[in-house]
Amino acid sequence: MRYLENDQKYDVIVVGAGPAGSSAAKAAAENGVNVLLIERELEIGVPDKCGEFLPSLEEMKRLSPDVPDLDKIWDIPKRCIVNETKYVNFVFPNGVEFPVEFTGHVIERKLFDKHLANQAGRAGAEIMPFTSAIKLLDDGVRVRSGGEIFDLKSDVIIGADGAYSLIAREAGLPVSTNPLDYGVGYQFEMVNVDHDPEYVDMYLGEGIAPGTYAWIIPKGKDIANVGTGVRTPFMKRGMTIRDYQRNFIKNHPFTSEKLKNAVPTAVKAGNIPVGGPIERTTTENVLIVGDAGGHTIPTVGGGIPPGLIIGKIAGEVASAKVKSGTSLSAFDATWKEQMGDVLYTSLRLRRMSDIVFRSKRMIDVITKLEWLTKDTISKFIYCKMDTKMKIMERALQSGEIQKLL
Repeated sequence: MRYLENDQKYDVIVVGAGPAGSSAAKAAAENGVNVLLIERELEIGVPDKCGEFLPSLEEMKRLSPDVPDLDKIWDIPKRCIVNETKYVNFVFPNGVEFPVEFTGHVIERKLFDKHLANQAGRAGAEIMPFTSAIKLLDDGVRVRSGGEIFDLKSDVIIGADGAYSLIAREAGLPVSTNPLDYGVGYQFEMVNVDHDPEYVDMYLGEGIAPGTYAWIIPKGKDIANVGTGVRTPFMKRGMTIRDYQRNFIKNHPFTSEKLKNAVPTAVKAGNIPVGGPIERTTTENVLIVGDAGGHTIPTVGGGIPPGLIIGKIAGEVASAKVKSGTSLSAFDATWKEQMGDVLYTSLRLRRMSDIVFRSKRMIDVITKLEWLTKDTISKFIYCKMDTKMKIMERALQSGEIQKLL
């Protein structure tokens, strides 16, 4: 380890050591360039702000079939996995439930993020925790590290600094300020939860989790992440996210029994981009990835799968820029080729769900039309659209279905 000095030069500086940032740092270092990975927290992975549910490798292959070498990217150490699940169960306010077979891992996010950073370090990246980017410079980035300010030089800056990315905004990239494009998650880790550990439950409805969903994600026999998501434009006036979380735990007819003896052992909260990828993610020397670039799955707010995949692409494109002078613009084309269909289809589905799940009456209508089925929910999970769903999309956009209310 070496200490920072003013005007210290790196080939690539990665801002943010979440999954996308660590993946980018690892890929760049493996390609032989000099990399610095900085993280504002004292310890990488702490605090975690995540539901901690990930698809299995088999499900990832179905979700993202255009990603090469997925086996190498999606390699989750057993020591990071605390539970294996077999189903995702969608629960609607009209009492309809759709359990869908979908195998997954529930991880300990703190361990997983540290594992990814360790991989970057082993590949040759220098890592500096407790170091925050405070200003983007023409030829690098200004950071605060341990109370001191340093100007660091770099050929490429990779912004993996989360929602409302400082690096993206200072680079002039089109970061959304629309509140519809962001969810807020508020979650307890709880013990004494009476819930089948093979099932991940997702609860929908305007009175439960307006604009998103609530969840129970089991971390073992009687431990689970229990959380509520909201988007502010959908919330009732006077209600806070804590109110929705309290109602979900205490008053929901399907969860009150499961959670009546549950005790919280941790509180986690965070912002989640759900507006799809930002329109442009590169400048001449800046590249944005992960939550910072809107690289999340809008229907569920999942950021780790696209973060790992697109982060690797970011590191490869950045190292090519350093070594051969190729344009960073290749980044957009490459990630869209591998993950564009998933992310943009998911955005279409999220916009449909904004209409369908906003009202119990709308859910009743869709159910009676037999448009809300187990097959439809399965395609929702895998970010796929068939002819029937495209007809439904057009009917929702035109307002035809709303006339039936």
